[in-house]
Amino acid sequence: MVRLETERLSIFPITPAQHRLWVEDLPELERELGRPYRGVPLAGSDLEDARRQLGEAEKNPARYPYHTAWFLVEKKLGLVVGTAHFRGAPDSSGEVEIRYSMGKPHRGRGYMTEAVEAICCWALAQPEVAHITAETDFMMGRASLRILERLGFQKYREEETVWWRL
Repeated sequence: MVRLETERLSIFPITPAQHRLWVEDLPELERELGRPYRGVPLAGSDLEDARRQLGEAEKNPARYPYHTAWFLVEKKLGLVVGTAHFRGAPDSSGEVEIRYSMGKPHRGRGYMTEAVEAICCWALAQPEVAHITAETDFMMGRASLRILERLGFQKYREEETVWWRL
């Protein structure tokens, strides 16, 4: 199992079985992990996306890190404070898209910059990954934009949203 350690975070992709619990029975997942989940609650399009990811993770368990949530555990607090995930396995050109979210009480503390940097380093070390992309919204994506800029992502397309590449 992949596990990344930073100064303040322990980061790992949840297994397909854990992903099913995340979607269907969060209290049971919290019991299994031995820690509370304080990330953004799954609802609406996020829940639909998580269900889609689950199907992909179960179909291709060898590549589940690309099809599941990566939990961000704050070491001192012992809480899951946020999540990140890829939008699927790398495409034929080696691109993979990353997305992420942080529970409101934990925003603005640099956790997400720390996490995205570690996850991107892991991804770029994989032979099938050449680039990582990310999408930000003009109105809601200011914090995300700053994270991507700090980590060296470059803007490469601007439409209704802004696309970045590392």
